Amino acid sequence: MKSQNKIINPDGLTSKQLVKYDDSLEVLRLMRKGTSFSKASSIVGVSSSIAKRFLSSAIFKRKNRIRPKKNDNLIRKLRINEKGKEVFISVKGNKKSRVVAQYYGAIGQAIDQNNPTRLQSFRKRRIKDIHGKFHTFDTNLENIQTILLQKEEPEFFTIYRSSS
Repeated sequence: MKSQNKIINPDGLTSKQLVKYDDSLEVLRLMRKGTSFSKASSIVGVSSSIAKRFLSSAIFKRKNRIRPKKNDNLIRKLRINEKGKEVFISVKGNKKSRVVAQYYGAIGQAIDQNNPTRLQSFRKRRIKDIHGKFHTFDTNLENIQTILLQKEEPEFFTIYRSSS
């Protein structure tokens, strides 16, 4: 398997391509947990050729098996809380996306345990997006809870009307 080091920016993809890109990232996640490439592709429902195209810089072939690299430079669009607002940032690599996942884990623990000290390790931590801009994680529990409360709940649509 010839590895192309072309980095795909999700912002330039159509909605159909973006779905396939996200599915390919899920294939990579499953592979890192021990699932084979072909099984991960079938579980997610994406063709192996499409997954290979999107993941080419994050996988390699050894002894006729496709394996994930430990680290990658794939771009992921992620959500973080910053200055009392929810913002979307694009980061490069699984290391940075792992930091954001740890941040959300700490938020969950802080809210469940009503313990803002869970967020302390993110107080002065910054993350750099693909444009070179640094973002600071919001660690104020009140701000975070306000953001979570402001999220719109999916509306419930009535399919049938009562005929009275």
